[in-house]
Amino acid sequence: PPANGPRIPGFLASTMAEDGDGDVLRILIASDMHLGYAEKDPIRGEDSFNTFEEIFIKANEQQADMVLLAGDLFHDNKPSRRALQRCMEVLRDHCLGQREVHIEVVSDQTANFHDKYKSVNYEDSNYNVQLPVFSIHGNHDDPAGDGGLAALDLMSTANLVNYFGRANDIASVRLYPILIQKGITKLALYGLGHIRDERLHRALERKEVSVARPSKDTDQWFNLLALHQNRHERGAGDGKKGYIKESQLPSCMDIVVWGHEHKCEIGSGAGTEAVGNNFVVLQPGSTVATSLVEGEAEDKHVGLLEVRGDQWKFTALPLETVRPFILKDVVLQDYEQEYDFNDEPTLMAFLEEKVEAAILELRERHTTTALTKAAENRAKFPLVRLRVDYSGYSTCNPQRFGQRFVDKVANPSDILLFTRKARKKAEAAAAAEARDEGAYDGGEPDDARTQIQSFVGEFLQKGSKEQLRLLAEHELNTAVFEGYVEKENKSAISAAVDEKLRQVRELLNGERAKGFDEGPDRKAKETFIEDMLAKQPHRTAPAAGAASSSAAGGGASAPPASSA
Repeated sequence: PPANGPRIPGFLASTMAEDGDGDVLRILIASDMHLGYAEKDPIRGEDSFNTFEEIFIKANEQQADMVLLAGDLFHDNKPSRRALQRCMEVLRDHCLGQREVHIEVVSDQTANFHDKYKSVNYEDSNYNVQLPVFSIHGNHDDPAGDGGLAALDLMSTANLVNYFGRANDIASVRLYPILIQKGITKLALYGLGHIRDERLHRALERKEVSVARPSKDTDQWFNLLALHQNRHERGAGDGKKGYIKESQLPSCMDIVVWGHEHKCEIGSGAGTEAVGNNFVVLQPGSTVATSLVEGEAEDKHVGLLEVRGDQWKFTALPLETVRPFILKDVVLQDYEQEYDFNDEPTLMAFLEEKVEAAILELRERHTTTALTKAAENRAKFPLVRLRVDYSGYSTCNPQRFGQRFVDKVANPSDILLFTRKARKKAEAAAAAEARDEGAYDGGEPDDARTQIQSFVGEFLQKGSKEQLRLLAEHELNTAVFEGYVEKENKSAISAAVDEKLRQVRELLNGERAKGFDEGPDRKAKETFIEDMLAKQPHRTAPAAGAASSSAAGGGASAPPASSA
């Protein structure tokens, strides 16, 4: 980008009309579709699929040249057959057809795509692809299990999605662009699928992430990066390394499309200027509410990015099929002069009035459209959350209260969330909750999981007898909770142990272990191994069968022009 800052967004519509559409590259941008979320819910089961189809309806209405998805296409690491089927149906209905594709990929595709076929899907003569879809993986649908495959690998093999941005070696991440041309417009599309935030943060700090730049006409390419990471500190034990700073990302970018954060920040039709860098951040947010928190209550959008030469403009497109959701805060002490909240019937009647008022507000705000007529329960059953500060009073049973709204809302069992906050800290706590809970796809914290992880950590730190020596606590947590529990990877624990044993053997067999076979006793060997492991960078074993990174040719230079 120019030395004085990011490229100037926007160009006159008259200029576009005068020059025609041959040079304007149109990209429909979306993120965090979470297909399959609540699919067994009799009311909300179709929500993620309805909105996913709307995305592609809008893409065709806007005559998009391509669709870019910034991660978490699926909600589960192992999507159900129903979720896979519905996804493939939408992609087949809207992305296959006779319309001509006007973009051309000119980079070395063997460096861009890691699958068996290593080419963009519309170039396959066996398929008639009219709308190419490019996607990175997120933290929900990342590669896992035997073979290190993701659900996106299935979509790629079916030739419905161009899956890119997979880093096979976290110790040395190299970003190779997909070089796309349309007329005079040249787009260098970079992607980085989800990596554990602490690991990526460390890699960025150590300058272990490099960026390959186009070898010809480097300054004429418009650089766009799609990634899927925490953008803010969560305050959940991860500290300052549990998120990625905008200033850490490559400064050569013009636009960064930021997935993983569920709060929509593109509703105004503009992005946010990066802190400490020259690019603009576009944060589309999720297309379906996966938790009843403040960030999910914002109106949801996808966006159309139009690029012509070195200029661009962005248009937010409201999503019409999203289930209406409203969140209200109630502090009982504000009404203590009017009501006796120690009387449970009085409390329940008061809260019922608040919920009814919220439902009425939602129905006035959200009108039925052509797209929502096929899913009428969207308007009939909205999502309502009432956060009730009951400091100084007792509570009522949320499930029993919800029975009053079984035929009125989609979430009768969890309408109420009782909280206790110090009044002087209420504003700060509300702001922190909006940032920590509502802004990203983690949603509300899983208290049971957090307590178990804390208990394990405390137990292992009590005394030397219980402490782990080779398998670090965070590695055990990752293997058990993220691998075995969340992603249902049955071999996650054994794989973590095997990888650690491999590292130990490597150390003992290396030059640094010479002379330890005969002399030192067992304690000295253990101390030596622990010291060596402590000095090793955290590594992940490459997924079995995954393609190794190679220098980007055919338009992208092998040596990085810049690194973060």
